Amino acid sequence: MTTTPTAPTDADILAALREALADVLEPADLAHIDLDTLTPATPLLSLPLDSITLVAAMTRIENTFRVFIPEKEAFSFTHVSDLADFVRERVAAKAARIISK
Repeated sequence: MTTTPTAPTDADILAALREALADVLEPADLAHIDLDTLTPATPLLSLPLDSITLVAAMTRIENTFRVFIPEKEAFSFTHVSDLADFVRERVAAKAARIISK
């Protein structure tokens, strides 16, 4: 039996992003941010992410929500809300494919 994925909430995506950042960032970089203050309006450029840590964080988000985030998309997100919207759209598209089968 296949279960239909449900769209993650902002809280779900924020929690996954916080966990991903805690996993991929060096302690010195983590010391410069308060993960608890991340919101959908947080600019991604305000986070201490380089291209390697951004890709690593996106990979963790992909694994959490079982979606694919192309690197081109990952580098075009300007705010956490862009990431959240993208993940929700991918989950919804996946759910639609499952329902239509």
